[in-house]
Amino acid sequence: MHLIQLYWKTQRQMQTHANLIWKLIPLVAGLVFLGGCGGGGSAGGDVGSTASTSSSTFTSTTTTTTLSPTGSTTPSLTGVAATGAPLLGAVIRVVDATGAIVGSGTTSTTDGAYRFALDTSAPKMPLLIQVVGIDAAGNPVTLHSLVKTSAVPLIANITPASNAVVAQVLGADPKTVFLKADGNLGSIALLGDAAIVTNASELVKTIIKTNLTDSKVDAKTLDFFQDANFAANKAGLDAVLEGLRIHVSRDAGGKDVLQFSNKFNSPGSTEVTIDLAMAKTELTKTTGGSVAKAITSTLKATTSLTAVLTNLGVIDNLNIALNKLIAQGATATDFLAAPSLSSTYGSHNGRTRADLADKLAVYAANNYQLSKMQVTGCADNPVVAKACVKVTISALVTNSAGQKVEVFSDAVTYSKTTTPNWVLVGNGYTSDFAVYPVAYATYGLNGALSTTLAAKPSAGVQVVISLAAGDTASRTVQIPSGYSIPMAYCNLGYLCVKSSPTDDPVATGELLDTLPLKLSLGIIGNLDSITGAKYLASLAGSNVLIPVYLPAEVPADLSNAPYPMLDGITSKPVAISDISSSSGLNLSWANWAAANPNLKVFMARTLISSKGSYVYSDALIPPAPGTAIKVPAISIPGGFLPVSYQIWLGAQDNLGRRYYSKFTSKP
Repeated sequence: MHLIQLYWKTQRQMQTHANLIWKLIPLVAGLVFLGGCGGGGSAGGDVGSTASTSSSTFTSTTTTTTLSPTGSTTPSLTGVAATGAPLLGAVIRVVDATGAIVGSGTTSTTDGAYRFALDTSAPKMPLLIQVVGIDAAGNPVTLHSLVKTSAVPLIANITPASNAVVAQVLGADPKTVFLKADGNLGSIALLGDAAIVTNASELVKTIIKTNLTDSKVDAKTLDFFQDANFAANKAGLDAVLEGLRIHVSRDAGGKDVLQFSNKFNSPGSTEVTIDLAMAKTELTKTTGGSVAKAITSTLKATTSLTAVLTNLGVIDNLNIALNKLIAQGATATDFLAAPSLSSTYGSHNGRTRADLADKLAVYAANNYQLSKMQVTGCADNPVVAKACVKVTISALVTNSAGQKVEVFSDAVTYSKTTTPNWVLVGNGYTSDFAVYPVAYATYGLNGALSTTLAAKPSAGVQVVISLAAGDTASRTVQIPSGYSIPMAYCNLGYLCVKSSPTDDPVATGELLDTLPLKLSLGIIGNLDSITGAKYLASLAGSNVLIPVYLPAEVPADLSNAPYPMLDGITSKPVAISDISSSSGLNLSWANWAAANPNLKVFMARTLISSKGSYVYSDALIPPAPGTAIKVPAISIPGGFLPVSYQIWLGAQDNLGRRYYSKFTSKP
């Protein structure tokens, strides 16, 4: 069965509607189930829902005073939060050795730096620090760091590398420990043990040693936590981070694992895996412990792409050149003539060179700016080991108040003869093609989980192919197990799954209208649902098969999956009159968000179905973090007889897993 997805499609609408930057066109996605029956809906787009707040940049001090034992000095915590590109307007919280929150603040909206005073002059050390925000690709990010002792200055840089060290010491995903800090005091206390932290840090350095060498970083003097000179500037450790994927996940057996991989390898691939529980055991042994024993993968170190890392230090010059033109109010003609936009630009997910120039001109007309760019991978087809010509990048688009408006993405290449040396070239794809691991559940308008067999929680793979203007061609998607999914034009800006080889799909808004009930492909296999599973699609105008890779394993624990939940719905159910209200519908999910800091809601929709037709409304959710949104009123035509009322929430984590909740009722 398949899942209907909504998808942001802004490219051409922005050309003629500069004052309406976001324009939604629904996009169908196919969902092939692992087990169970049911239906679902979704919406593609950027993560989050409300604008971030602005904060100023600062320069770290290097004072060497100590905390006053009488409590007369309130210490400040400083540092930088970055994933390569800085984390902008991200929220930081600090717990001490008692599990109490002892401080909070936000990072700068320009460079990811932060400074704030703790709530107490004598915090119980060590400190566990968490940052929650979105990266430059619009993905939710939750990272952690530490401060071992009370010696000042208190500096805690927060990066995937610091998170990797903290995860080993805690022996689990740091976000679960932070969420229940008062119940994990023994583990938090280990963050103050200098020998344990050093051993965990040395293992990370050993795993990424080639990357450190390529970026000219001296591993002997590298400090993941208290380097006062660290900055998100594509140099040193920051360049290393741009070339790596480092994250905590769960393996098939439910164990928390730490995974490392070269970012320029195929998405979903993992080179080094550490069993976190085993790492903690080895780190805390009084004699004979070796944290390296916790490495469970065949490879013991990551690979590195020297050619890209060597030139990465000047990639921000592209960002500077584009922002200068934007600030000058450049027109589309100006951008087409700029050296930043290659004259051989070969399209990007259906966007032409002219489309790109129009998009940048809209940014200029609205006084927007691009954040520093984040490397996201390699756009070469096929991806070749130890080589990448086209590098994919993303940047947050912000307005004059520092609020996040959208995510800009493209492909760039390095050129010795141009200024800037990195130029926009596109990935050459004529359509946007993506796959996501998905789980979803159906609830009543009172938040009660549906008990019917047809609506029980289900999981599968969501297949998304959006269309360029005028493209009506069908596609066939090949899945790893050897089967194929036929997808065809359905009079919208997306492809729908065909239920039979001879019948064209008809989009009605109801899930069953696009489910491949008559296909032999009813259940996908293990090969189709594992991390890195390779899906292939032929795009319009080309016989070349375009590969995309499943970014994470399909969720297996459906009963405990983090489906987004509306605040207060159990005590105050949503009424069908709320869904059809002429004033729209306010939705909030703050309680759910607090329990799931690594997930962000990216889709909210209301839908009313009739026999053979439907009407719907989509909330405009920008990429900034948030926990509430107003869905505009649905326009209901005369003579429309509803048969069902629905609310959809979709959330995505940093690994690309999507969780959907459907709240529904009949009249």
